[in-house]
Amino acid sequence: MNRPLNEYLVTELVEGLEEGAFSAMDVVEACLERIAARDEIVQAWVALDPERARASARHPSGGPLRGIPFGVKDVFRTAELPTGMGAAAHAGSTDRFDAAAVAVLRGSGGLVLGKTATAEYAGTAPAETRHPAAPAHTPGGSSSGSAAAVADRMVPFALGTQTGGSVIRPAAFCGVVGFKPSFGLYPVDGLKMAAQSFDTVGLIARGAEDIALLHSIFMRCGRPERGAPLRIGLLGSHLEASLQPGMAAAIDETAACLAGAGCTVTRLATPDWLASLTEHRAIVNAFERFAALAPEALACHDSFRAETAATWDRGREVTGETYLTARRTIDECRQRAASLFDGVDILLSPAVPGEAPKGLRSTGDPRLQELWTTLHLPTVCLPIGHGPRGLPLSAQFVAPLYDDARLLSAAMWVERTLAATA
Repeated sequence: MNRPLNEYLVTELVEGLEEGAFSAMDVVEACLERIAARDEIVQAWVALDPERARASARHPSGGPLRGIPFGVKDVFRTAELPTGMGAAAHAGSTDRFDAAAVAVLRGSGGLVLGKTATAEYAGTAPAETRHPAAPAHTPGGSSSGSAAAVADRMVPFALGTQTGGSVIRPAAFCGVVGFKPSFGLYPVDGLKMAAQSFDTVGLIARGAEDIALLHSIFMRCGRPERGAPLRIGLLGSHLEASLQPGMAAAIDETAACLAGAGCTVTRLATPDWLASLTEHRAIVNAFERFAALAPEALACHDSFRAETAATWDRGREVTGETYLTARRTIDECRQRAASLFDGVDILLSPAVPGEAPKGLRSTGDPRLQELWTTLHLPTVCLPIGHGPRGLPLSAQFVAPLYDDARLLSAAMWVERTLAATA
């Protein structure tokens, strides 16, 4: 493979390390060199300790990851690096222990390269991170730094979190693979919670096979095998008007490509109850974010950025009765979610409205991703082309609750199929 090591996929790095073709130190140095060359522009990282990373790479621990470096969104607590949460009030804060998700990867031989930028408290106040391919455009958020660092070949994979669309959206905008597992599968201990009904640890990498490998580490099971042709449901929603023309066409082309490769593609009617999720999810999110921000609000409310202060104020206005009504409606929708898969194995829908928007004041529209986060279903996004500005377009694939392995099996097959016909 005549490429710099920082461009290798996780699975390629595992193979090369097993064969002794290069060392963990070689991989770390390649990543650090890329960061030094590019991060002044991209601003994906908020904390790095190159010497500690090198020291860890000299004596990598055993395990399937064999010293492969990764990025950690700066809302996960880490023992060796500060955890700032994108907030001035937490700048320089340190902890004695890693968050559980970080510890799982470290215990499997992973090496924490650094902390990646996040919107304040994983909310709506954007990080300084820029889109690697178009610095005037948002990379998405709130896992902004994780997606940008992976897309710019600074690190092979990174941890993110998703409360609405904070893994899938930045991965989609940056043209990499994002995965949000079924709610509750990955540990959240040591994570700054945003809304406990929705918060999910997620993964960002450059290939579906990489995600499958990492998922097997979290689930302590075998890696999913690449699947065969599937029954795919092409599902619209009440948000179709938000799609850019290029995205709608790309979804149709993707469906046609998969049908030509042997899949059965069925266009599904949009159930009426799906539209209610957007409204009720906003109520639950506001109420729970108010509670999650209570420690900071009591101690340093004046340090909140405007977007965070507005979120806190909205949540304060939501009563417990209103919150519980929304929770009950969402629970009913989750019970109905299984019916979405009658006659199909997975769903296909747009991951985002289109290309990453220009400007850095917003991280983009989260509503297309929020639907599946609210339903607790596993989702994965895959690049499916480029829009008129040359920026990535991505599709979102959704599976029934706890069918994560089948979803990743399908994603690997879809990824290969689309690449072969590109």
